[in-house]
Amino acid sequence: MENLITIKAELRNEISKQARKGLRAQGKIPAVVYGITAESIPIAVSLGDIKGILKSENKENSLLRIIQGEKSKFDAMIKAIQYDYLSDHIIHVDFIRIDLNKPVEVEVPVVLEGEPIGVKTEDGLLEFISREVLVRSLPTSIPKEIRVDISALHIGQSIKVENLAKTEAYQLISPANSVICAVAAKAKEEVAEVAEVAEVPVEGAEAAPEAAAGKEKGKEGDKAKEAAPAKGAAKEADKGAAKDKAKKEG
Repeated sequence: MENLITIKAELRNEISKQARKGLRAQGKIPAVVYGITAESIPIAVSLGDIKGILKSENKENSLLRIIQGEKSKFDAMIKAIQYDYLSDHIIHVDFIRIDLNKPVEVEVPVVLEGEPIGVKTEDGLLEFISREVLVRSLPTSIPKEIRVDISALHIGQSIKVENLAKTEAYQLISPANSVICAVAAKAKEEVAEVAEVAEVPVEGAEAAPEAAAGKEKGKEGDKAKEAAPAKGAAKEADKGAAKDKAKKEG
């Protein structure tokens, strides 16, 4: 027989916010069962039962038999779980009725096996892009997970949905070109190039020698000026001495 998890449920007569709060205080979770043809039904289930389902082998894809009262029972699966936005507390669950003889569409986790060559020997980086794929199958044939060997991947190679193993148990619904994982080259660290510093002439640096030469010429000019009066004075002195001599001789 199918691997069904049985849980008990009770009909909710009140759906107000206060009533939902009261259920949670009793360790119960407000829920709704949606049906393909039947109307939706507000129910309450045990929080412990929901936690047990999430810890089971198939987790949210588990097949459930919900028993409501003494005579009502139906098969279902978890459609969605709502958590408190401030914590991880479950505050609401949606179920959907299923027919064990009719296919359903569910998301199944992907598990990667092995270490890619591109990572192991080529210093690449593994990118896990799509962690779940959508499949269609009978409720009793839903795989727990889809395993894929990635050990042969080199840098620049990838695994797509179309590369996953085919089986008669289920049909892959996700787009065939959807990438599951890929091995990419690591981004090279940009090495800053040291720019060659050009010799920039300092303003006035070339003029310095000329200025120095000018100063030397100026000094020589000053010396010449200083020497000129001295020579003139000597000539005058010589003239005066000659006149004095001539007078004495006369």
